[in-house]
This record gives sequence, C-alpha cells and structure tokens, in this order.
Amino acid sequence: MFCLPNEVLLSTLRNQFPGRQEQILALSSLVAIRAAPCRNVVLYGLHATGKTAITRAILEKLSSPPTQQNGTQNEHLDDNEDELRYAIIKSAECITARHLLEQTIASVAKATEWEGELSACPNVAHLVVEVGKMINKWTDSDDDRSRRRLVLVFDGIDHQREITPTFLPALGRMGEIISNLTIVYIVTAPRPNFLHLHGVPHIHFPSYTKAELLQIISTITPNPELPSGPEDTKSVWTKFCPAIYDTLNKHSGRDIVSFRSTCLLLWPKFIQPILDGTYYPTPFSRLLVANRTLFQNDSILLPSIIALAPNPTTNTTTTKLPALATQLPFHTRLLLIASYLASFNPPKTDMTHFMKSAIARRRKKGGGTALTRKSAPKHRKISRKLLGAQTFVLDRMLAIFSCLKEDAYVSAYNRKRGMRRTGEREDVSGSADIQTAIATLASLRLLVKMGAANAVDYLDGGCKYRVAVGWDVVRGIGRSVGLEVEDYLAE
Repeated sequence: MFCLPNEVLLSTLRNQFPGRQEQILALSSLVAIRAAPCRNVVLYGLHATGKTAITRAILEKLSSPPTQQNGTQNEHLDDNEDELRYAIIKSAECITARHLLEQTIASVAKATEWEGELSACPNVAHLVVEVGKMINKWTDSDDDRSRRRLVLVFDGIDHQREITPTFLPALGRMGEIISNLTIVYIVTAPRPNFLHLHGVPHIHFPSYTKAELLQIISTITPNPELPSGPEDTKSVWTKFCPAIYDTLNKHSGRDIVSFRSTCLLLWPKFIQPILDGTYYPTPFSRLLVANRTLFQNDSILLPSIIALAPNPTTNTTTTKLPALATQLPFHTRLLLIASYLASFNPPKTDMTHFMKSAIARRRKKGGGTALTRKSAPKHRKISRKLLGAQTFVLDRMLAIFSCLKEDAYVSAYNRKRGMRRTGEREDVSGSADIQTAIATLASLRLLVKMGAANAVDYLDGGCKYRVAVGWDVVRGIGRSVGLEVEDYLAE
C-alpha cells in the first residue's frame, strides 16, 4: 500500500534543516520503500547547500525501526517491518575509479552484512555482479523481497578522477539489472542527460537566502559569551550576523560554512569593548560604531573574504592563490611573473621591455625600476591584462626571467633584506634549481603545458606553456618581490 513517510519524521527533519522542506519531502518519497522508490535520483546544487547532510539524515531516519522514529508502532506496517539500508561513498576519498569501485563493494558488503570474501573489482560490469550477489543474498532471507531495499549514495561523483565517459551511464543501468536498489548521485551541476537515461528525477538544492541563512546561524551559541548572560549574548549575536552578511557575504557568495566561520572569527574582536567594560550590549548601534574599524581593516577582513569567495570544487588551487606570495620561493615567484608576461605580452615587444638599454633607462634614483609609459594607441580599447593568456615557449620565459631577476635584486624592497646592490649580478645556478621550480609550477597547475604530454616543438625551441593565474594574483606576487608587473606589460 502506498503511503508517504511518517509525518513526525518529516517534521523533525524540517526543524533540523530550515529552508529545505520541499527537498526533504521529495527525497524521502523517492527512497522510501512504501512511497515511490526510484532506481536513480540526482541531487544537485552549489557547495554547502545541505545535499550530503540532508541525504544522510533522511536515510538514517528511514533505516531506523518505526518504533524508534516516533515512539509508537506504525499503523501501516505489520509485524514484518520494512527494512531500508544505505551506503555512502565519497568520491573525495577515492583516488581513482578503481578505488571507487573497491570502496563501493566494501560499503555494500558492510550494509548487507555479507559474510563471504570480497573479490577485486576492475570495472563496472564486475561491480554489478558483486553488488547483485550481495543484495540477492540479503533479500532472499525475507519472504517478501519488496520489503527490503538498499540505497547507494555517490557523493561528489561528478568530481571523481580517472573515470571514462561511459562510467556514469553504466552506473545508471545498475537499477535495471539489480532489483531493490536505488542509486543517489550528489553532484554540483549535472550536464543535461548525463546518465543517458530519461525520466531520472532531479532535486535542486538552491543557495540559502538571507533569511534562511540568518535563521540557521542564529541557532549557534558563539564563544565567548557576554558576562551579562546568555540572553544578551543571543540578542547581540542575532544583530551581529546581519551586519556581517551585509558587509561581506552579500557580495562574496552565500556559502553557509564560510559565513559561519567568518562570524565566529570576528565575534571575539567585536565584543572586546563589552568585555573591557567600555560599552554595554545595548544599544547595538554604539557597539557597531565602536567596531567600524573591524569592517574597514583589510588585514582583518582578507582571510574572511577569501573564505567567503565562491569555491570552485573542480580545482582547489584557486582558493590558495592569494597565499602564493608567502609560500612560493623567491625564484619561483619570479618565474611565475615571467610566465605571465610571456603569456600576455606579444613577442615583438620583448626587445623594447627587456633589452639591456631599456633596463638602464628604467632605473631611477634609489635603485627602483619604472617604465617610461607611452600613450596607448587610439585603436586599442581593451587592456592587455584583460585579454586571454597565450602560449609561449620555455626559452622566451627564461629570458624574461633573467631580466626580472636583475630588476628584483636592485629594487628597494630587496635591498632592505640584504640583497645585492645596483649593477651586481648573481648566478642562480648554485642557489636555485630553475627546472625544479618550473616543474613545481606545472604540478600546481599554475603553468599548463600545451599539446601532447611528451610533445616538444623543436622549431620554437622548446615546449609550449600557458600561465593559469590572473592579474590580481600576479600583481600581488610582483609586489612581494619588489616589482610592479604593470610596468612590464605592453600597451
């Protein structure tokens, strides 16, 4: 008999996850045994929108006995209760596709209490055989096999490494071969018909609105609390969070995890005047004016802005780019700057910018460097740094690096750190391994090798590369070594 999941169960989940009532009802109906179980379900949405947490909570509730869900026996079920079990496989914990398949078999064996030996799983076809064997063994112990169902969850499967184009469509066909199986795919932005199946239900998890975000954050108890008690702490916290949202999160994304971290990070500094006895919790406007420097100081807000920036889950290197100036060695930073100039400057301008006579003309009093900038041609309307990166040969980048190294040594920034004076040169062969530095930049995906993996263009004098960082990152790295990269860009 068709029946929706227990209303008490759904109300508990709604209170636990505000703003996700529709998603909870839809997902619970598509995986519950007595509702409308499907073979494949796709959950999609941006990072930190509750996909994994809600899926795990629903499956935990549905897999528990009815007497534990609401304290009373479900009137729709007889003594032979339905039994739902689940297994969650995280792609972030699987290095290769083979690792994912092995992890899937191990998780299914644990969920179905398989007592036999686990064999190796080289491909999806073998996975179907092994999983079908385990589920059939588990369901054969019940007279009515429809009362048992296994839910298999692939979390972040769209970011799994080393999978073939037919891997996901093959997983989508498992439900047609194996009965009593539901597969849930948790992805960020699925391609149209990426399972090559029609009629697969998709459930969207949108970003939290301001009201939903503040409602969730208001349930947190910040640390430390105010001396006047938890009531004043709650009152100041509920007013403090909207101020942080309007200052940072409104313009930098709606990631609830980063927003919570930012609020908890700035909270001790915000209530410090109250702890010192200078101000009282009320009125809040005076406390906000007293802490206005907290919202204006870039050194305090920069870590928060970086954390609140949209997080592209396809490449974690992007979130670490602002810290390159302090993590990369000196010569590696110069190589990255040289790569940017080689990608964005036309080759014909190298003689103008990097020949010895041009270097001598750029030197100013005090050892600094600057270019005599010419007026931009009237026909050019787009800045060079806004155009796309072009490929360059390695020899050209190394020539630019040699000129940049000399300028960096004579700059005022490096002289304060005991570097060489104007006119002195240094041989980097004994102090830095340039080839290792280039390989490091390539492994960090800051330099992208173009063409085939082992292809070498001998006519151009070496391999071709393309820089993978933007203007804001290179400008900060240049200033960390005492160079203004804009002085070296072609007009």
